[in-house]
Amino acid sequence: MLTAKPISIPLLLCCCHLMTWAQKPVVTNDSYRTWTRLSSTYGIRDDGRYIWYQYGSPATGDILVLHSRDNKLQREFPRGFNPAFSDDRFLFQLPGDTLAIFSSDSVSYLPDVSYYTIEQQQLILQKPNALIWMDLNTGRSKTIHEGPVSQITFKGQQLAFITDRTLRYYQRDVDTIRILHDSCTGPLQFSRDGKRITCQLLPAKLPPPEQIRVWNYQDNYLQTPQPIPTTVVIRLEDAQALPVNTPGTQIAYQNGGRYIITQNSLNYQEYYWNKAVISTLYLVDTQTGERKTIAANKENLLVQPAISPGEKFMTWLDPSSHYIRCYEIATGYTRDLLKGIEVAQWTAGDSALFIHTANDIWQVDPTGRKPAVNITGGKQGHTIFRLLFPGIFAAFDTKTKENGFWRCYNNSLAPCTMDDCLYYWPQYPLDQYKPLKAKDTTVYLLQHMRATAAPNLLLTDDFIRFTPVTNIRPEADYNWLTVELTKEGLLYKPANFDPQQKYPVIFHYYERSKDYLHRYLPPALSEGNLNVPSYVSNGYIVFIPDIRTKKRHPGKSTAKAVLRAAKYLSAHPWVDRQKMGLQGHSFGGYITNYIITHSDLFAAAQASAGPVNFFSGYGAIRKITGTAMQQLYEQGQNNMGVTPWDRPGLYLKNSPVIRANKVHTPLLLMHNDNDNAVPFAQGMELFTALRRLQRPVWLIQYRNEGHQLFRDPQKLDFTVRQQQFFDHYLKGKPAPDWMKAH
Repeated sequence: MLTAKPISIPLLLCCCHLMTWAQKPVVTNDSYRTWTRLSSTYGIRDDGRYIWYQYGSPATGDILVLHSRDNKLQREFPRGFNPAFSDDRFLFQLPGDTLAIFSSDSVSYLPDVSYYTIEQQQLILQKPNALIWMDLNTGRSKTIHEGPVSQITFKGQQLAFITDRTLRYYQRDVDTIRILHDSCTGPLQFSRDGKRITCQLLPAKLPPPEQIRVWNYQDNYLQTPQPIPTTVVIRLEDAQALPVNTPGTQIAYQNGGRYIITQNSLNYQEYYWNKAVISTLYLVDTQTGERKTIAANKENLLVQPAISPGEKFMTWLDPSSHYIRCYEIATGYTRDLLKGIEVAQWTAGDSALFIHTANDIWQVDPTGRKPAVNITGGKQGHTIFRLLFPGIFAAFDTKTKENGFWRCYNNSLAPCTMDDCLYYWPQYPLDQYKPLKAKDTTVYLLQHMRATAAPNLLLTDDFIRFTPVTNIRPEADYNWLTVELTKEGLLYKPANFDPQQKYPVIFHYYERSKDYLHRYLPPALSEGNLNVPSYVSNGYIVFIPDIRTKKRHPGKSTAKAVLRAAKYLSAHPWVDRQKMGLQGHSFGGYITNYIITHSDLFAAAQASAGPVNFFSGYGAIRKITGTAMQQLYEQGQNNMGVTPWDRPGLYLKNSPVIRANKVHTPLLLMHNDNDNAVPFAQGMELFTALRRLQRPVWLIQYRNEGHQLFRDPQKLDFTVRQQQFFDHYLKGKPAPDWMKAH
């Protein structure tokens, strides 16, 4: 026994040393500066042989990468941006107005290029005092115009540009410049057939603001909006300008075709009660200038107007009936196609269209001759489908949160891959990295991420086998996180989680959360919310409850979800039930404010820019835009469904400030004076009430900041103060000086 002791002690010390050495560092407030990220912009050449992408960090800046599919070429261009493929050339810009052209493993540089566009080896260069046409096939160049240019559009052998306010048109084959209009502004667009140009006329000069204003209840707008510019189509054969949108209307859809859709200019936010102008769609023929009234709705806004690729049909969504409606241009006949969410795609020749419903995709005959066919059957298997490319479907399992791709074989749908990850789903914020297809071949570029693994690019030609392109793994060097899908929401734990320890918990929320299981959250400074990986890496448990708001009871319904999650989590032995906190921003801030006025369960709470008084909030106007807040309460996120004079008791029950005397939870507020979403007065109301009651409360205000923080110094300052606040109340660290009485 005695002889064993000298051996065991050195071994124990050695093991402890190895464990300490193997521990990974935690995420700090400086980690975000060097955290490598994949940019959400990338491209693939038409033949699928080459791709480009960008990656980098705030410290390094973005690095542009050219990569060949066969892995024989990979070139990096620090700070490169605005890239484009042109046959065997790769073009991009560099800071300092330099255009770089990579070809045959060498790079040439053209100085003083502020903008460029290229098509079929024809390169247009915009320089500070010249517009140049360069033929990359021959190497010859020609100065088209000497002097500054503000707008450019280019198609084949045609070029249009604006100098000062004059629209000029150049044809290469005749080598002449014509003046088309003397009072134009952008954007410029050639029609697909190259016979017309659309542009906007310069608006009339606005009169100076009035020193005295009379507010009239009969005004259509609470604040007079900026005038809608007039769009014109200029025929190149005779330079005749045809107005597209008449006074009181605006462009609703244009895509370079013969037809443009316009609509009445409306007070959109107030349309649920303000019917001074009716929601109406018009179809404008840019060849003749003829305008037809297609649809009108006195009850709801007509949305998603579009024209089929072959220009045989016009479609829109009618919210009153929930039908996708279709107008046949040749016959003038309008049909109700299907109750759905949106038009996804059309087949060749406009013979059929695909419509997304809540779960499925339907193939529909726009003429109504054939019955609609459900081609996915997703509702039966708790899977949602969305058409991504012809014959390729994105799929999302609403129970397991698996994401992947299915394919149509011989009119039968079959899965290609479904994984515990996020590839792409067309719903914010899961739509950041959109898959791309090479134009001339079936090669696809897409990304793959998990909460535990950063986004990386993949190549595939069948959505079954994937070839990695990038290997970005910054989280591997840190004490990162794990995430679990629970019945109440998402549970984030440190990677070095020890079930024998007790952890402080922060509940962070906004609305629905379960679908975000595989979303990767990089370290970042706080704009008003909670940076989950930073807190988890530093020894917190973070739980994101799945929030569902009940109409007329937003406070009670959301509080129930959070309290239910707290009860669920408190049953685990590794949770310190005395050290649980709350954090939310905007509507999440409202949830925080409501909970602490109805429960003493939590040891600390931090609310950023959250409403507190539904009465004063309802009657307020937005500081920047000057529009009324009423729609937010009656129909929007605050979800009351009634006015305060119809149900004052409901507004009272949902106003946290009314129960300020029930607050015993230490509260840190952050609210800024330029907030256009939630008036600064809301945060001040709760602060002054709690100050009057002498309850522990602090309000941080950043001058000239808005609903979210935009400047890095302010973000860093708030991030530090938020951490100090939670560390004091949930970890027992000393209070920082700013929290003490002075």
